[in-house]
Amino acid sequence: MKKGEESYEFIGHLAIALYTQKIRLRLSALQKILNDKGANYGPGIGMGRVVSAAYDYWEQKNSADGWVIHHAIAASFTGQNDEYLFD
Repeated sequence: MKKGEESYEFIGHLAIALYTQKIRLRLSALQKILNDKGANYGPGIGMGRVVSAAYDYWEQKNSADGWVIHHAIAASFTGQNDEYLFD
């Protein structure tokens, strides 16, 4: 998996699966999953920025087809103290 759109697609699909099962995932766990898939997000990469970029990607994509994957992203990923990333 490459960084950028390919990762954003994966994050969106993962968020839907997590949301439907009422599961929240910390950013550190997401980083490990993405790295296991070959995205290679190093320790200096702010995963909050990656998730925010995925949210923006899906918000633009969803506006055309009516999907709400960006909302699942906002509800599924949390920081280290389980705080939501979006208000």
